[in-house]
Order: sequence, then C-alpha cells, then structure tokens
Amino acid sequence: MNNQEEININDERKIRLKKLADLSKSGINPYPAQTIRNFTLKQALEKSDGEIVTVAGRIMTKREMGKLTFCHLQDETGKIQIAFKQDIIGTDSYKLFTKKIDSGDIISIEGERFMTHKGEKSILVKKWTLLSKALLPLPDKFHGLNDEELRYRKRYLDFLINPEQKEKILVRSRVLRYMREFMYQAGFIEIETPVLETISSGAMAKTFNTHLNAYDLDVHLRICMGELWQKRLLVGGFEKIFELGRAFRNEGVDHQHNPEFTMIEYYWAFADSKENAKFHEKLIPFVVQNSIGKLEVEIDGKKINFTPPYARISFHDAVLKHSGIDINDYPDVDSLKKIMIEKGYDPGNLTERGKIIDNLYKQSTRPKIIQPTFVTDYPIELKPLAKKAADPRYTEMFQLIVNGFELSNSYTELNDPIDQRQRFEEQAKNKSQGDEEAMENDWDFVEAMEHGMPPATGTGIGIDRFTALITGSHTLREVTAFPLMKPKKTETEDK
Repeated sequence: MNNQEEININDERKIRLKKLADLSKSGINPYPAQTIRNFTLKQALEKSDGEIVTVAGRIMTKREMGKLTFCHLQDETGKIQIAFKQDIIGTDSYKLFTKKIDSGDIISIEGERFMTHKGEKSILVKKWTLLSKALLPLPDKFHGLNDEELRYRKRYLDFLINPEQKEKILVRSRVLRYMREFMYQAGFIEIETPVLETISSGAMAKTFNTHLNAYDLDVHLRICMGELWQKRLLVGGFEKIFELGRAFRNEGVDHQHNPEFTMIEYYWAFADSKENAKFHEKLIPFVVQNSIGKLEVEIDGKKINFTPPYARISFHDAVLKHSGIDINDYPDVDSLKKIMIEKGYDPGNLTERGKIIDNLYKQSTRPKIIQPTFVTDYPIELKPLAKKAADPRYTEMFQLIVNGFELSNSYTELNDPIDQRQRFEEQAKNKSQGDEEAMENDWDFVEAMEHGMPPATGTGIGIDRFTALITGSHTLREVTAFPLMKPKKTETEDK
C-alpha cells in the first residue's frame, strides 16, 4: 500500500492495513507464534490486589483519556478491565498502543491486579505484546450484529459479541459429554458404523446420494446412527452398544430440521421398551442437570420440568383426546381423510394411511404435549422396525415428546426375520409407488436376523433438538456452530 495514498476515513480496513505496515516497520511482528500467559481472565479476577498476572485476550473496548487508557479484555473465560498509564509503560510504548492498537486486536499483558475507585477489578498494565492485528472491526463498531441471517453466516462474530449464543454451544458440548458419560456408566460401549451405505435404512427419510469411483458404486450418506449395523452387532454377541455422530437427510429445513444433525442411537439386548422408558427417566435428567445445572427450563413463557417420572399415553388415546378422532374406526384412506376434513384438519395429498395418521397427529396432538411425556404404541405403518404390540395394528415403542418436540424415538426392536422381510417388502412397494422416504430392502440384514437376534430395545435421540429445548432456543440453528447456509452471491474482492 502506498503510504502517500489518501486514506478514506470510513474505510476501516485501509486504516488498519496502514497501522499493520507501520507496526512491521517499527520491528513489531503483528502475528508472533509464541504467547506467554499464566492465568485466564477468570483466574486473574480471583487474584488479590497487588498480584502480578500475565493474561491474553481480545480488546473489546478501548477508551482513551489523555495519558490514561482503559480497555476491556476478553478471553474464553470472561472479561476484565485493563488500564494503561503512560508514566508506567513509557511514552513510546503508550503512544504505540494508543495509535496503532484497536478494538478487536488480540494482545497479552503483564500487570498488577488492582481495584478501581468504583470497585471494578482491573489490571494495571506493566508490559503489553501484540499477538494478532485485526484488519476488520468488531461488528458493534458501527451497527452491531442483530440481523439473524448475518449472525448465522458469521457465527465467529456472533459468539464474540453475543455471549448467550456462545453459551448454547457450550451447553451442547456438555450434552455430548454427559450423554456419553451416562452410557459408559450404564455399561454401554461406543461403536462406529459406516457413514457411506449402499442401502440406506433405519429410518423413513430422503437420502443424500453420491458415487464411489473406486468401486463404480452409488452410495448414500446415512440417515441414522447405523441402526441395522448395530443390530447386526447384537446378532454378533454385543449386548449394550451406542453410537453418537452425524446423520444426513435430504429434506426440508425449518426450526426443527437440519439436513445434517447429531444424534445418539443405542441398542440394549434382553430389554424391552418398558425398561427403556425407565432408563430414559434416569438418562434425561442426568444430562439436563449436568448440562444446565437445573431440571426446569423456560421457553415461550412455559416452564418445563424434567423431573421424573414422565407421563405416559398411547398414540391412539392421545390423538383421540386432542382431535376427537378414533383412528381405529377409520381403517381406510378415504374414510380417514373424510373425518379429518369434518374435524377441520388438512389430510393433504397423502395416499398412505400411516402418513395420513401421522399428519393428523402432528396437527392435532404433538404441539399440545408440553411436559415430558411418553407417547406409546404408534401404528405399525409408521414403525417398520418395531415389534408388534398386543394389538397388531400398533407397535411396542414410544417417543418422548417435550414442548411439541420429538426428543427421542424408541422401540422394542423387531427380531422376527419373517415379519421383517414382509415389512421390507411393503416398504419396497411404497417406494415403487413414488414414496421417496420409504426404506430400502436390506436382505443381508434379514439374513443376519435369521441367525438369531436377541430381544432388544433401541433408542434414537436428536442432540440438536435436545440442546435447543434445554437452552430455550427456537431453532436448531441456534445450537449449531455453523449451520448450512445457502451461499450468498458477492462480488469478488482482491484483498
């Protein structure tokens, strides 16, 4: 950059580039490799007045008052005020700091802990070192960072400026940690199953498809945590297993759905869905308590309490209670659609009874379930991998519903290979008739079952939804560090 070039005062980047050049010319490396830090800012705040500390962080604010300058320094643990006095650090050092260092820059300081006359814990700087020169200002320099789309596109700035957003990611980390910890304590082992599959199964969803050149083979990204692979492990003698990772579904994006998401699935041999529900009543409160420090959360003015035991109601009774429709009285598509219309519900253009029932449930019932509730015994058309209930129209399973969210999905797993083959054939028929979400046949899995799969229960829990719920977030994007965004067309700039 030509130093004689007239600087546009409104072009912050050009101003900072000029400062960068000046720093380099004065012999200061604006991006050194080594950092000296012996305390975090939180630890420094806990030190006594007079103690010497060396800390590092980002300058969030800078306020000059002649020969005295105050800044707020921020690191991962917190924020502290730091004071620069010209007569302490020297005229040259003070002038360099005030003229060439900006908010957003990252520095380390050595200084003495003291208390201001207003009672604010601070550090009196004895020595400072530039660690990273910021070429762009923090967003609150001019207009803040209030636009929601901009926050998701520039999440690194969102986390810097909005600590409550950063806290949601920290909660997510604790959810993952304590979910694993509970499973380990309960005797489960963590396993890994394929992410690329030739047959994508385990859920009713649209897949992301790609091609493996080495085998000239079409493959799919998995839509769940390897349900059929984990069940193969049950056949192989593993009894308590889980996987926690990413799954992918090529479906719509809304406040409860993302194309890629995190979930845990576990499978437990010689147990059924009733035992699994009791297991939930230990697992869920353990994770909630350890992740946010309490069992009660508030969202949209509603207080939700995760203290067990949780209410239980069958799918049939829940739909009847909230819609006034007894689904047992409408065994065919036409009669079911007719009664839905009469009751004021939209059956849509669906052609399968199971999906129409699910549509009715999601319109009439699920949004009204606020406190943690086990909704049990879903229709067999909706759960092709679950064991039939005593009433063969339904299955032995439950979903844990909280504030209209499906928090978990659990079955007494189907282990009858003949029944499983028939259900796969029904799914294949649906797919041939245009149902893109129908499961694919996995005859290799059926063969594995024919060797004998023990009775078992299994669960899938969406980590994104779980975290959104306990942090009071209205969209999964709030608890996703970098949600997928449609690229924004911008002019290419040579910087």
